[in-house]
Amino acid sequence: MIAAMSMNSIAADLRLFAKYHLKRRVFDYPARETELGLVELDFDSDAFEAELRDLAPRFQVETLGRVDYGGRPHAIHCVSPASTESRKTLLILGGVHGNERAGILAIPEIFRSFDQPGIRLVAVAPVNPVGAFELSRYNGDGFDINRDFARFDTREACVVREVLERERPDFVVSLHEGPQDDSFMFLNRFVDLALATRLAKAIEEGGASLARRDYFGRVLDPPGVAPMGIGIFLLTKLWAGALQMKSTGMWCDDRAIPEVTLESSWRNQDRDARVRAHVDLVTAVARELGAT
Repeated sequence: MIAAMSMNSIAADLRLFAKYHLKRRVFDYPARETELGLVELDFDSDAFEAELRDLAPRFQVETLGRVDYGGRPHAIHCVSPASTESRKTLLILGGVHGNERAGILAIPEIFRSFDQPGIRLVAVAPVNPVGAFELSRYNGDGFDINRDFARFDTREACVVREVLERERPDFVVSLHEGPQDDSFMFLNRFVDLALATRLAKAIEEGGASLARRDYFGRVLDPPGVAPMGIGIFLLTKLWAGALQMKSTGMWCDDRAIPEVTLESSWRNQDRDARVRAHVDLVTAVARELGAT
């Protein structure tokens, strides 16, 4: 009986791994997550757009595109400073996976509290507007957008690429959530470990609990920091070559752009705490950029 239960558990884990890491198109519609303990945060796309437009006149809002689904258009927004005076550009991606809503809901607060001279703060959110509306990881056609930065079959990935090429950012922060109990950050090869350690400390001081393992079981030392070592780098290259799948972090890595991907816990029922980790991380990155 125990052996059978163990085999069933292994089979379930392998199925989930294949679903999340070996397929770009998992469904043909924006399916909802039902297996990993996601606590839903309320999201109203019209109210979100109104919050963004209330950031004027300091910031301007551009509609990068609209994706039709369910009889209505869903907008991808870009927020940027009205002023063009800056030394460095920090690009934020929110809602690449639409059910990870804390990273979307954080965007208005990030801009309202932003006060870092010399930094051009730009955000694209929600990257996956249909997924955000439907509470789905996937877009309207069932694609995982964060697996499409090799082939660019989705409109959403193409929009992000266009913004990256236009803005030529000095640093990218991608805001995500996941099924682990604590928060951590994936780094690409161009994020300095000492910098990442300071960023992790900043979100911990804001109340986030730092993970000691990522959701693959890898030990994180220091806590909350998951660097890209040579082994992980080679695996991602194999992943890209064999399966034609690539994330934003690897697309940026190919172009020597530092990217941090925050993975906070979607199991936390405290909305403000979930959002705060995202705000604190972006604030800390902007402060670090401003000091260099």
